[in-house]
Amino acid sequence: MISQEVFEGCVTRAALAPTVHNTQPARWVRDGDALSLFCDTSVGLLVGDPKGRDAALSCGAVLEAMVLALSAHGIAAHATLTDKETAPGQGLVAVAHLTMSHGSDDGLHAQLERRFTWRGPFVPQPAELYGWTRADARMIMDLTGREWIAERNDWASFEIMQNPDFRRELVSWMRFSDRHPRAGLDGMNCASMRMSRGEARAAPLVLIKFWWFLNAIGFTKGLTSEHEVTLTAPVIALFHRDIMENPVASGRAYLRMCLEAASLGFAGWPMAAVSDHPSTHTQVCDRFGIASDRRLVQVIRFGSPKGDTPPRSRRPLSEVLR
Repeated sequence: MISQEVFEGCVTRAALAPTVHNTQPARWVRDGDALSLFCDTSVGLLVGDPKGRDAALSCGAVLEAMVLALSAHGIAAHATLTDKETAPGQGLVAVAHLTMSHGSDDGLHAQLERRFTWRGPFVPQPAELYGWTRADARMIMDLTGREWIAERNDWASFEIMQNPDFRRELVSWMRFSDRHPRAGLDGMNCASMRMSRGEARAAPLVLIKFWWFLNAIGFTKGLTSEHEVTLTAPVIALFHRDIMENPVASGRAYLRMCLEAASLGFAGWPMAAVSDHPSTHTQVCDRFGIASDRRLVQVIRFGSPKGDTPPRSRRPLSEVLR
């Protein structure tokens, strides 16, 4: 049913899905018409994601992208999740198995190439949602709500950045130079982070060597603040799922939300600190009525990007196929 050429093309398209720090943990194994998705936990974040939830979410996004890419070829893919843990340091962990049959095209696949993460200001104009709603997302559009979330995001980001191990891990996934051995393959490049050459040279010194001093004189709050640029986003989505749901399934739904946003001309910029920090996680759920049986998976800014699409860094097929 599926040729090697089609399979590799679908893997390439599926790899366009967003992953935490652009670690791209998804690995694929093919056995005839049966496909298996593995999570490479060797690229897991020991500090930022010790339980592997973000890695599983990332694999879920890639899984949904693969299902969509296959649909473009008239192939319906049924996924069975393994429910295995994806904490760092376990090697390759199977997260899903796919079986295929004849199916119809899911038009959302057309947004795979159009979706991207935008870490910068958005066009200052009201959002036109054209009736777009989701049962698993609360869309915050009023200025009061967005200002409150922007303030909470700055607070949570600053608190999380106080951990030196977190900062070192973050820097390890930043590609400050085209000469970095992994530049263009994974991690976050300067263009995607909207860093100038000078900022790129200074960033590792600021985040690692001189943080303690800059923090002592009150300079680091300004470095981590995103308040002003956050308010340019006309929509902030609070993405929540059943608290017992497999994070791989949550990742599938998350990608669909991002692709739906892309169909409206929006790019997204996650505010992971808000959902990651226990205090802001609880505060957001309380303020916006997210029930206790739901998990706040991600808070994300949406809007029309004020600039060109940044270049993507993606692993070659030789690293993704096993």
